[in-house]
Amino acid sequence: MSDAAATDGAGVVAPVSGKKAGLVAGLTLAGALAGGLVASLVIAPRIIARSAPPAVTDSAAAEGHAGTDGHPAEGGEAGAAGEGEKKMIQLPNIVVNPAGSQGSRFLMATVAVTVADEEAEKVLRAHEVEFKDKVVSILETLTMAQLSAPGARDTLKLRIGIAAGTIIGPRVPVKVFLPQFVIQ
Repeated sequence: MSDAAATDGAGVVAPVSGKKAGLVAGLTLAGALAGGLVASLVIAPRIIARSAPPAVTDSAAAEGHAGTDGHPAEGGEAGAAGEGEKKMIQLPNIVVNPAGSQGSRFLMATVAVTVADEEAEKVLRAHEVEFKDKVVSILETLTMAQLSAPGARDTLKLRIGIAAGTIIGPRVPVKVFLPQFVIQ
């Protein structure tokens, strides 16, 4: 008689014990979890990084320590050739209700964005209402779980930097700060 099936006295084949079925189910579940982890920790950040302007993800360029080609700026210092003085635009006290909170929770944040040149600052200031609307839209689409997840602020900064890039242009170095970020 084989290990795969057992017969009773009447010749009816009985199913195998649940040990093998449980093993298959456990391996399937483990594979699904591993695939989900790889997708969320490896693949998703790469996709997000590709959609971001190079200046947003390259913090050295955003801080003025690198030239447009990614190599150190000529003159060595960030203040060389009239560069280095960053222009900051601040959106203070943005208050939103996170998605799914039904008004019982809120997020209050201040968003500050630095840009490397005066022209970008003028454009962003001229479109400040549009920029604030984009920031509010980004914040209110996130749930409490997404806002409090590890790395949520970094992802949020990236998304806000992309939103700023849609207004001032994708090649302008942008650095995003969240000096106030209160979840209640």
